[in-house]
Amino acid sequence: MGLPASLRGGLGVLVSLLAGAALLAAGCGGEGEQAGAEVVGEPPQAAEVERQSDAEPGPQQESAVESPPQGGAMAEDGGETSSAETAQQGSEQQQVGAVVEDGDEAGSAEAAQQDGQQGAEQQTATPQAAEQQASGAAVEQVAEGTRLITLFGDITEIVYALGAEEHLVARDASSIYPAEAETLPNLGFAGTLNAEAVLALEPTLVIGTQLSGPAGVLDQLRDAGVEVLLLDAARGIDAPRLKIEAIGAALGIPGTAAVLADEVERRLAAATAGVEAVERPLRVLHVYIRRGGVQLVSGAGNEAQTIIEAAGGIDAAAETGIVGWESLTPEALVAIDPEVYLVMDRGLEAIGGVEGLLAIPGMAETRAGRGRHVVSMPDLELLLGPRLPGAVADLSAALRAIEAEIGSE
Repeated sequence: MGLPASLRGGLGVLVSLLAGAALLAAGCGGEGEQAGAEVVGEPPQAAEVERQSDAEPGPQQESAVESPPQGGAMAEDGGETSSAETAQQGSEQQQVGAVVEDGDEAGSAEAAQQDGQQGAEQQTATPQAAEQQASGAAVEQVAEGTRLITLFGDITEIVYALGAEEHLVARDASSIYPAEAETLPNLGFAGTLNAEAVLALEPTLVIGTQLSGPAGVLDQLRDAGVEVLLLDAARGIDAPRLKIEAIGAALGIPGTAAVLADEVERRLAAATAGVEAVERPLRVLHVYIRRGGVQLVSGAGNEAQTIIEAAGGIDAAAETGIVGWESLTPEALVAIDPEVYLVMDRGLEAIGGVEGLLAIPGMAETRAGRGRHVVSMPDLELLLGPRLPGAVADLSAALRAIEAEIGSE
């Protein structure tokens, strides 16, 4: 849309390369994400602190990615990155009481000591392990000696949510959530791995996506005895469960994964409750903006479509026939004419906030532009991981606020 058919083939490949490289560059350093969607009306007031590891993908990194981005949400790394709450499962501390006979000081002291020991153990237990204990089931554990490398932000996040982070020995550039992940060795872009650098960490298991590579490097890892698991793309509302269960199985903790997946689905059901009652869903366009002129719109089949629809909106690009990614042009924007722009925090900040966004040709001429209806969300929250319920709830609240504003005009 907006381009002659004769040019779409070649440009489509370039668009995929650019978007894929940016996706793989997710969060190459930079500050941690702020949870929640924000209806933005003014540019950010504080500049993001850039870390030493921040870098923009160069031509080699872009050309190394030969397939479309994994999905509709890509996060920024202080330049270019992949793609939202704090759904990392926090450990629940249970109070373990001891029955002490009156006047039995020795017994009281012993019970207190036991309480302290049990409390310390439960502070480190995941909610999944606590539920297994409560049900009387044996608590699963990752095999001793497992040395894990994760090659995408949502994969790393799931490992932490499963309570298996102690086995992580390295991660890719996109893995910036939770903040502790940034203390791990950074192997750079998941599509441009170096076999020697990976093998030097002596991993036993590498979990990535179909964008991980190059293929020759993955073959070298397998030849060296490293188990390599590449997850298939999952972009529907069931994506968190599929990813969690696949990673849990690979780590040998399927029961723990099932508990986490069930909890995510329970919270997702709560986040989407009442969405069907929305009388007139808003038409939302997810715009992917990066420094250096990368400007794309996200259509059908990307993660953004799943989140927008779950939040009670309509994916405006998908509705007009756009599939995957397409270059953002004034003609395309006029044809789509969305009511709301959905962008990512660091992308919006990189171009100077809402003013910079509306300065892009065509952006101010749509209903979304005229009303300055811009929703900005944390970059990695738009991936379909454990934080999907929070992302849906935040976007839904932002859309309801805009609906109320439009209704009062």
